[in-house]
Amino acid sequence: MAARTVKALQVNREGYPYSQARQLVEAALRAEVSVLLRGHPGVGKSSLARDVADSLGLPMIDIRLAQRDPAELAGVCFPDHERNVLRQFPPEWVREACDRPMLVFLDEINAAVTRLHQAAAYQIVLERRVGTFCFHPETRVMAAGNLEEDNSIVASLSSALCNRFAHVVLRVDVRDWLDWAASAGIDEVIQGYLARHGEEALYENNGDMAFPTPRSWAMASRLYRACDETLRKRAVSSCVGIGAAEKLFSYLRIYRQVHPERIILKGEIPDFTQGRKSEPSFLSAAVFAVAAWLSNGPRIPDGVQVPDGALPNVVRFLAAPGVDPEYAFLFLRQVRQKGRLYERLKALPEFRKLASDLMSLRTELYG
Repeated sequence: MAARTVKALQVNREGYPYSQARQLVEAALRAEVSVLLRGHPGVGKSSLARDVADSLGLPMIDIRLAQRDPAELAGVCFPDHERNVLRQFPPEWVREACDRPMLVFLDEINAAVTRLHQAAAYQIVLERRVGTFCFHPETRVMAAGNLEEDNSIVASLSSALCNRFAHVVLRVDVRDWLDWAASAGIDEVIQGYLARHGEEALYENNGDMAFPTPRSWAMASRLYRACDETLRKRAVSSCVGIGAAEKLFSYLRIYRQVHPERIILKGEIPDFTQGRKSEPSFLSAAVFAVAAWLSNGPRIPDGVQVPDGALPNVVRFLAAPGVDPEYAFLFLRQVRQKGRLYERLKALPEFRKLASDLMSLRTELYG
């Protein structure tokens, strides 16, 4: 596989957000260096592995070490009476990794695995083989595990095994998660709430059975949309816990105070510098409510979609005093998912200038 230049990343001892971690993992695998990706439960380690496999054009073999007997990893031996020796009969996944390029993903590598598990993993990682069966030259190996401080059963890996990996820590990052959430169809109320409250709301392993993680918020979004009003809070609680659900529904009450149709159709732009409307929660709710209203194909009473004459109010809304640029970025991310709407907005010179100014500011702030 050809090497690929990767944009320089700032070293972060606490880990990298999803987009940067993905770049590092992919670069290492292209360079034939095995990777150990660690992070909290539910932050997207398995998803990252699948994304990297897709980018490399490799089918992925998912091996959960803790759920396998060590003998299952190496296969079984049977007697060859003609030659008076024992011959190895490999598992199907080993055959696949030998016959064609694959990504061998050793998930939960430190989930209380035994020394025998680690010995098998050492051969897979270091020698790219299982017993006498050597992997295809373009087969790559990646592993993932939880962090030691998590309330999960974690076994120490041997120094010999650790030294065979490039180590990448995946940290919780709201901006990266919101990038993903906009394209994944996560409910706008949940997006707005997490945009307002940040990493502490996105991930909080508080010891309860249900607690907030990027994964459990995605589950909560699906249940939120599947249930009626009478069940929604309990449904969300079952995924992220009671405390997080209470805070989300407090935010929902603010969200419902926003009237997107008045903002866009009548040009009634709130004053985000005065009173309760200056509070960050109201601004977050307004941005996501307007974006959702536009993205979901709003219609005015006569059944016609929002007329072109009303679209300049979108620019006035985003340029209003008190609107933080970060929330304007979030708005643009939402509406870009709806190609036709975004193209209509791009036809406005004032919108193109606003978007260009915001992108320049983002580049200046984040690189």
